[in-house]
Amino acid sequence: MEFNQFIRSKKSTLTFFFVIFLILGILITFAQPFKYSAKSKILVIQEGASGVDPFAVSRSVEYLSSLFSQVVYSNSFFNLVLNSDFSIEKDYFNGDSAKQMKIWKQTVSAKNVENSGFINITVYHSSPNQAKQIALAINQILMTQNVNYQGVGSSVKVVVIDEPLVSNYPVQPNLLINLGIVVGTSLVFGFIYIYLFPEEKYSLSLFKSKKKTKPNSNLKHDFLRPASQKEPVYEADESEPQGNIRNILH
Repeated sequence: MEFNQFIRSKKSTLTFFFVIFLILGILITFAQPFKYSAKSKILVIQEGASGVDPFAVSRSVEYLSSLFSQVVYSNSFFNLVLNSDFSIEKDYFNGDSAKQMKIWKQTVSAKNVENSGFINITVYHSSPNQAKQIALAINQILMTQNVNYQGVGSSVKVVVIDEPLVSNYPVQPNLLINLGIVVGTSLVFGFIYIYLFPEEKYSLSLFKSKKKTKPNSNLKHDFLRPASQKEPVYEADESEPQGNIRNILH
């Protein structure tokens, strides 16, 4: 119960940290380019494996799908995609080779599904059309030129299960994840702050609260005297000689 009361008393401080981190999160989020996604799924199969142990074939297909998912990130595969017949803007991947590969790895995601031959391919791009074009190029190269990256031969086939599907809205940066990070970070810093500085004088607030002025108890009694009561007036005795320095002093 005391803990709940303590948290309520520090509500303004926790709100202060939340708003600060929310502003930082918004600035960081909108500083990044918004990107659409194009998702597709392919399947790796091995033909002509009759009479072979099915478990061995399954392991082989799983190995090949894992291999192809890593090949997608390679420089040689990137060049094949860039020089394909699809309408891909090469200026998007400007700079030297190292910078191009950095942008490429931020653009494409290839993940194989364990214990299967499936590969999920996702392309991120600020242009929905470019995301789809790159995804189509990746699928086409894996289907027609996979022999360059495996030693089994022509018995390995890559089939597109799901054609690239482009998102209707930007998916990067992820607003929900960023909001969760803001809430979590603000709570952590807020609780640490109120734990280290529990005194009321260290409380933080977005707006300065006006302090109520208390009446000064040190005021003289004369100021609190009712208006009807008059101050005593000293009247000089006419019988006393004026200007007598002795009478003035006494």
